[in-house]
Amino acid sequence: MLAEPIASVVLPYRNSEKTLERCLNSISKQNFTCWELLAINDHSTDSSEEIVLRKMKSDHRIHNLKNKETGIVSALNLGLEKARGEIIIRMDSDDSMNLERVGEQIRFLEANPKTGLLAPKVLYISDSAENFDGRGYAFYVKWLNQVISSNEIENHRFEESPLAHPSVAFRKSIVETYGGYRRDDFPEDYEIWLRFLSMGIMMAKIDSILLYWYDSSSRLSRQDKRYSQEAFQKIKAEHFSIWIRQKSLGNRKLSALGTGKVAKKQVIWLKNHGVKIEKYYEVNPKNIGSTHQESPIFHFNEINSSGAEFIIILYCPRSAKYEIRKFLENKDLKIAKDLLFLG
Repeated sequence: MLAEPIASVVLPYRNSEKTLERCLNSISKQNFTCWELLAINDHSTDSSEEIVLRKMKSDHRIHNLKNKETGIVSALNLGLEKARGEIIIRMDSDDSMNLERVGEQIRFLEANPKTGLLAPKVLYISDSAENFDGRGYAFYVKWLNQVISSNEIENHRFEESPLAHPSVAFRKSIVETYGGYRRDDFPEDYEIWLRFLSMGIMMAKIDSILLYWYDSSSRLSRQDKRYSQEAFQKIKAEHFSIWIRQKSLGNRKLSALGTGKVAKKQVIWLKNHGVKIEKYYEVNPKNIGSTHQESPIFHFNEINSSGAEFIIILYCPRSAKYEIRKFLENKDLKIAKDLLFLG
């Protein structure tokens, strides 16, 4: 009789015949062996299910489930419901694992009971056979792999999603307490990270590459509007409003750096969640001296370290973030204590 698994690998798939075998092989060859794989067929019309069923014959730890509903959220929640392991390991059908991944994540979580969710670094691999621009994802992964400690994950949660979804491992008890994935017009992974963090769940990263993250033009996050810039900004606004209520600014005013096109949308979404910005800072001299949302706009050089305000940096190009960060550090302003990036 098979032993009860310590970990449950949750793997939704749909029309993944080109990459699924590579993914399954990387799981079957894991050096840590006490796991089960829940492969959830989300209405595939190609040979994906045949690949899973064939693999099941040689590895009885693999189970094939059928998603009665449609979409990744219901597929993920079905996997969570059926999981027997105490630890959930997420995986996507177009990616592959380092052979040490499951073992390293299990050992870390067993040794660190206060950590609820754990991720490793990831290696970005672009599909060279396709003609598409993957530079945005590559830049994102470079940033992602620099956000390592629990404090860094907490403090940079509103800048971008600090975790690669198919890389995470988390305790099933967290889902049982705070709920699973939610279906709406937002990225289901980013929403659940923000929700868990708002509930005080500690997250950490292993400083080694354990997931090979393959990018292609057909990747869900490139196609579905739930992963659009606007969808990310909306869910950021909702959870930033929760964060700022929990933090309590006291007598400090909330200020914002940036009044560009995307930043103006952010301000509206923040306002919808009760977040009032008292003052704006800008680089563009044409805007300085005017107002936005009835609040004055000042030159960014007027930012100081008096402690009278908390500053949020609204959306700006990645190319500008380094200079902004350096400028604010020279003003002796600290992430989370004095400011946060919101895009």
